[in-house]
Amino acid sequence: MKNKTIILVFLLTLAANWSSAQRTLPRGVRPHVANWTYSLVKSMSRAGFDMPAMAAAPAGSGVDSRSALQLDSTKTFYAYNLNAPGDSTPLFRSIYQYPQADTKVEINYQYDNNGWLTLYRTTSVKDDQDRLTNIVAEAFDPLEQVYKPDSKIEIFPHGDSPVLIDSFFTYLWDSTIMDWHIILSARNTFDDADLLLENVASIDYFGDPLIFKEIYSYDDNGDNYLIEEFAILGLDEFPSSKTDQVFVDHRPIEVLYSVFDGIGFAQQDRNNYAYTLFGALRLNLSFEWDTSINNWRMTRRVEYGFDDQQRVASKTTTIMHVNLADERELSTYAYVEDENLYSEMTFLWNDDVFDWLLDSKTFYYYDGATGVDPEPEDVQALLAWPNPTTGIVQFAFESDTDVQVFGATGQLVQSRRMQPGQTLDFSGLPAGIYAVKARDDNGFYNGRIVKQ
Repeated sequence: MKNKTIILVFLLTLAANWSSAQRTLPRGVRPHVANWTYSLVKSMSRAGFDMPAMAAAPAGSGVDSRSALQLDSTKTFYAYNLNAPGDSTPLFRSIYQYPQADTKVEINYQYDNNGWLTLYRTTSVKDDQDRLTNIVAEAFDPLEQVYKPDSKIEIFPHGDSPVLIDSFFTYLWDSTIMDWHIILSARNTFDDADLLLENVASIDYFGDPLIFKEIYSYDDNGDNYLIEEFAILGLDEFPSSKTDQVFVDHRPIEVLYSVFDGIGFAQQDRNNYAYTLFGALRLNLSFEWDTSINNWRMTRRVEYGFDDQQRVASKTTTIMHVNLADERELSTYAYVEDENLYSEMTFLWNDDVFDWLLDSKTFYYYDGATGVDPEPEDVQALLAWPNPTTGIVQFAFESDTDVQVFGATGQLVQSRRMQPGQTLDFSGLPAGIYAVKARDDNGFYNGRIVKQ
């Protein structure tokens, strides 16, 4: 049996936070997302969960809409004006298929080596009330040219509610036992008025379950003003954190999160919200408690703009750093019809030119306007050892090779040009699975490195 005190400290450190919207990932689970596959993280986002580094899919994105327009594909370009004014480079592409009325298949590609490389395929199933119930992701194996199981999510809706869920279960495919391995489960309890009373979430931690429980309290207006979080170890429950919420007209205007330090609750982060006259969120200010100044410090500002049809037209995000310049990003949205997007453009603020610079564009195609149908690009298996590794990895490159290493959520963590015989050091990276992509004069290579 593992040391009970160590597990308890770990439980308290990973305090869960399961909001009344039910689609906020428990805080105790969020640190583990770094070890999940990118396709699982995107599937959770597609299901409406606000994932770290990947916000939940907006309701009006057109991706899940069943309006008169049927989304056939999306295509993203980047590196604008890099070599000449107006030029760009393809980056990602998604193709959508609808084999049945309740089923949607999404196939994702990345542009590299002058061709589209197949990444993974996701199949989503809805029930007869148009509620998402199942998502299965498969990773494309370039060596065998087939899709292999990667992850899946099962969602069980609550009664006839279009948004509430009784429970959900998340799985990863275990190639050792050739079966699904559950890594996260959550169950909700509601009262007769469908108010969420309690949530119990369990995550697998190296074979041991970490269990978190949250209890919800409501005021006379039916607003959830308090969420109390507990870590469960055996038959014992320990307070871990709490969330205080202030509402006006049933909309939250302040959410304060505090962590239990063994004596009392210490303030950790705070969010404030403002709304338009028609009830849409227009401003979100995020703060963290700074012990050096004994006061709140703003860390992020997100502001939304709307068109004359009350659709989101822009999103401006500012990230504040201590002793560093702010990061600013602007996204603009154009629609082809109703809530169906036509394009999404992302700009980054440049202090040198004191202006916004175009970073990427995503275009949405409907009703047969798929355009070029990408085919899988032939790639070679990446030869690397030792794998799994605790640090240094050797590759079988015979010439100068461009190498990129991506984390489980798709972020680039290393990029360099390597000569034959050179190695990569993974010792500074967290444990998990890393995708490695390489290219030399002979072709494209793809593989995975397991960091222990």
